[in-house]
Amino acid sequence: MNVYLQRYLGLDESREYTRPAGFPTLRDLEKDYIGFLLAITDHNRAEVSRILAVSRSTLYHKLRQYDLGDESLNPLLF
Repeated sequence: MNVYLQRYLGLDESREYTRPAGFPTLRDLEKDYIGFLLAITDHNRAEVSRILAVSRSTLYHKLRQYDLGDESLNPLLF
């Protein structure tokens, strides 16, 4: 397993991991990362889209897909 991935996931680097069971999916990692970026940017979607290097429409699609949108916002803004 990649040492950097082991460090990121907080796994013991001396142990050999052969089974993927229990590891987060790419979808889970993406959702968590987008949520993290929203939190540190005070929900500034334009800034998050710049950090991720994606269009704002792509970010809005991901927010809907992962149910990360703010319910108090006007849905027409998405």
